Amino acid sequence: MNIPKIDKAKLSAGLKGFFTKNLALKIIAFVFAMLLWGYVLTDQKPMREKELTNVTTSFDGEAELIAQGFCVRGDRAEILQDVTVKVRTQITNYAYVSSNSIIASISLRNISEARDYDLPIQASVTSSLGVVQSITPSTVHVEIDKLVTKTVPITTTFTGALPDGYWADMDALSTTTRLDITGPQMDISTITHGECVVDLSDRITTIYSTYDVTFYDKNNNVVSSDIIIGTLPTSTVRLPIYPVKNVPVDVDSSLVGSDNLAANHEIIKSVATPATVRLVGDQATLDKIDTITMEPIPVNGLDSTMTVSGTLLVPDGVRLIDNSTVSVLLEVREMVISQTFEQLEIQVHGNTDRANISLNIPAADLTVEGRYSLVSMLSRSDVQLFVDVTGLTPGVYKLPISILVRDADATIELTTTLSVAEVTVTIDQKK
Repeated sequence: MNIPKIDKAKLSAGLKGFFTKNLALKIIAFVFAMLLWGYVLTDQKPMREKELTNVTTSFDGEAELIAQGFCVRGDRAEILQDVTVKVRTQITNYAYVSSNSIIASISLRNISEARDYDLPIQASVTSSLGVVQSITPSTVHVEIDKLVTKTVPITTTFTGALPDGYWADMDALSTTTRLDITGPQMDISTITHGECVVDLSDRITTIYSTYDVTFYDKNNNVVSSDIIIGTLPTSTVRLPIYPVKNVPVDVDSSLVGSDNLAANHEIIKSVATPATVRLVGDQATLDKIDTITMEPIPVNGLDSTMTVSGTLLVPDGVRLIDNSTVSVLLEVREMVISQTFEQLEIQVHGNTDRANISLNIPAADLTVEGRYSLVSMLSRSDVQLFVDVTGLTPGVYKLPISILVRDADATIELTTTLSVAEVTVTIDQKK
């Protein structure tokens, strides 16, 4: 059989003629085809199936369930997982059908006892855009428990520290001490107490706020607040915070009769314990206060050291946050006076061999300082200056000048000052 050869030139010319000739006829045919397709879409309304993923689910009738004294137990995020829904829709609506067009729900109606249920998931398409064909998964496991309310104690703890110069009035602290919580009986029964934590860092004004509460079981393990039905309970905390200032206690201005002590006595020290106290109040008022005084303390005729109690006088506009009573030490002693004895002879002690002894200076000045009753009674004869040469051989020595005022005890009590501290002693061989 002989196959005729194809004339490529003629074939090319024919195709070119087909596409270039009768252009008007071709345009009419195209328009007619479009009209026919539009008729099919609008009049025949062909159907297509669309699969939608990540469709959210929700409970239906939960309010009625709660009203009957029941509730859903468990992690709602796990129970209400997204589902996949297949929808049959007209081709003209295909583009408009999305996951947001689907309402998927789990009906809690007609539940009348606490137990586990496998409930069907129901879905519908909004605006009649299609018909649900299938839901995957089609059911969900739900645990229903009794709804109970329990009152638990709430404690408030504080973290951090106020900035320097501020004080929190814990005695005026107002907090929520008990809270009613509602939820599944099995979960609520495990909660024994709650805690509210307040951070004091950087706080300089009164705290008046609500704080979240963390709940715990009997072993101090945290119980998730997700189990609570309704509004999550919070604790209201009110804690006054004030500027604080340390001020010294002014003792001297509180003493009455300090110029009329026992004869020849004086107060050498007056000290309050504590020496400073804390005041709180408006900052402008605190800035004007430098010291705090006490009620008058009479010291007329005082002749010995004693400790008394003093009551602080709190200035107007501020508050004392320490004890209002302080201990005051009044240290009283006889007045200290001094007496100078000029050119006292320096004697030599210990010259048992009766050697010839000479001093470079024969006398020195002595100043004696001490309590009035002792020093005022001293006379020149009560005072001795001497050098001790006991055991020394002939030679030249620099020896200290020793002092004896009346007796050894008196000498130790007094303060003595010599015009010279030592003398040069020359010991010659006895001839």
